[in-house]
Amino acid sequence: MSRILNALKATYNFFSGDAILLSTAIIAFALGLLLARALAAPNLLVGIGFIAIIVAGLAVTLGREIAGRPRQR
Repeated sequence: MSRILNALKATYNFFSGDAILLSTAIIAFALGLLLARALAAPNLLVGIGFIAIIVAGLAVTLGREIAGRPRQR
């Protein structure tokens, strides 16, 4: 069981070391699929939405990292 858990942790760390980035990527892909397939949105709109969600996730992660790390001199 320990080997399986270690393999899952290694896979998670490989794809995304941060849960916010992982969930943001999943949401971006799901929304892109919804826009492209179900709503037949133009590719430009799908691309802009995808990039906007990814950038928002990166901004949230960066803000959390900055707030949680004490300033060093």
